[in-house]
Amino acid sequence: MAKSKNIADSAAQLYVDGLSVDDVANKLNVSYRCARKAIRSKGVALRDPSARLKGRTSPKKKRTTNE
Repeated sequence: MAKSKNIADSAAQLYVDGLSVDDVANKLNVSYRCARKAIRSKGVALRDPSARLKGRTSPKKKRTTNE
């Protein structure tokens, strides 16, 4: 029980510090599923994975060339 609490504390802190769930899992040597559950168990909301794409130029926009 103490080990899982320690993993949950560490996972949540690493995730809040900016690591991805996959990076947290690798760092703590646990599965992705375990890391995700540990993060959620501490009440940390998971980031929207598509949020990193926001702000990119839409591929529908035409490029302007400086000729």
